Amino acid sequence: MSLPILTDGLVLPVSNVLIQILNDELTRHASGLKPLHEASAITFNFRDPDYSAKRGGYHPVEIRLSRSGDGFRFDYLTDFSYVGAGWDIELAKEIDFDIHADCCEVRFCRPVPLRAAVDFFTTFQDNFVAYYQLGVFTVEVSVEKADE
Repeated sequence: MSLPILTDGLVLPVSNVLIQILNDELTRHASGLKPLHEASAITFNFRDPDYSAKRGGYHPVEIRLSRSGDGFRFDYLTDFSYVGAGWDIELAKEIDFDIHADCCEVRFCRPVPLRAAVDFFTTFQDNFVAYYQLGVFTVEVSVEKADE
C-alpha cells in the first residue's frame, strides 16, 4: 500500500526516506485502520516507550497528513518533550513545523516562517529518520473520516 503524499509547493524538503517510513507504517497498520479512500486525515505517533521525565529518551513525534484531492499533504510535524518540575510535569511541544500556519516554533524561541527553518528541519528530519532506523519508536497510526 503506497499513500500518495504530495510535497509539491512544500517549503520543507521532506525526504523520500521519511515518505517511505510513513508508507511502511501505514502498510504495517493497515488491517486495523478505516479504509483510506474515506480518510480525511492520517496521524502517525512515534513514541519511545522508555521515554520519561526522569530518564529522558527519544522525544515523541507526531506527524499529521490531510487529504488533498487524490493524495495527502503534511499538516504538521511536532516533537514533544517533558517540561516542568516536581508534580507539575507534562508533555509539551518542543518543536513544531506547522505547514498551514507557515511557521516553525521551538520552545523558548520566537516563531519563524518555514523558509527560515529549512536547515533546522533537515537536521530534525535526519535525526528522526536515524532514531526510527534504530528501532526506538513504537508507532500508532490513526485515520480520521471527514464526518468525525
